[in-house]
Amino acid sequence: MNNRIKIIISVAVFISLSYLSLSLPFGCDSDILINLRIPKFLGIFISGFSLATAGMVLQLVTKNPLADPFVIGTSAGSMLAIILLEILGIYSYGFVSFFFITISALFFTYLAYRISRFSNSASINMLLSGVAVNSFVLSIIVLFVIFSKEQSLYFFHLSFGSFSYSNYTSIIYSFLTIIVSSVFLLIMMNRISILSFDEEKASTLGVNVERIKFILFIIVSLLVSASVSLSGIIGFIGLMIPHITRYFFRGMSLKSLFLMNSVYGASFLLLADVISKKFFYPLEIPPGVISSIFGAIFFIYLVMGSNGRKRTN
Repeated sequence: MNNRIKIIISVAVFISLSYLSLSLPFGCDSDILINLRIPKFLGIFISGFSLATAGMVLQLVTKNPLADPFVIGTSAGSMLAIILLEILGIYSYGFVSFFFITISALFFTYLAYRISRFSNSASINMLLSGVAVNSFVLSIIVLFVIFSKEQSLYFFHLSFGSFSYSNYTSIIYSFLTIIVSSVFLLIMMNRISILSFDEEKASTLGVNVERIKFILFIIVSLLVSASVSLSGIIGFIGLMIPHITRYFFRGMSLKSLFLMNSVYGASFLLLADVISKKFFYPLEIPPGVISSIFGAIFFIYLVMGSNGRKRTN
């Protein structure tokens, strides 16, 4: 099956999942569609798009197939900023709040990266240092959730990737963020391609490797902040989707791969939403819970596959 047919099928699946996500039970008021379903659908699309893209960038930059915004602490960094701003009573869906959320995400991402540089095997230790940073930040988040009784339910929902609090204002900011981030990624695509293969070659070609990495970490932080501000923490989208996309679209250009990766990210999160609605009704299970279940299994599969290949060699 050639890539063109795969693209058509992928788009058809995305459209079908979009319809199922937006569909209303018989007799429901149209206001539910406008005020609840559409904001939730747009939030899911933006989050799936941004997390899958961020995961692809991280895996290319760190050369680690297990790199993911959730695993290395980027998502937790954004979440921590939201909780602090909420506790201080100054959180809003405006530029200033979004700036602090992004700075927090960037700080913890870059912290994990700098810690990993103390080892010869930076790609592996980026993951290990990220896990340590992520655990530290999540522990602080749990403490805030415990002691903030008035907002504990809100924080609890955000900790498991719920779109119940999505609104059009936050969606506009997040949508503009992924547009700007995508434009910068397109501009830097050639450098990303060189960097993903050989950093020494990139240096000889005049590419400032550390500066490019830092810029890419900023883009990753922007993308993750766009998602976390809508839904809270959603795990493993950035881990799974790049692997699935590369598997189905081998030989495709990096630019086209990024495009299909974003479509698959949105489609997968829409699928998680459909599963939560159709199989757990009348309970409302956050899509982030469904994605984390699949993601954890996928993570174990990757680790076992990697260990199996090492034994064979």
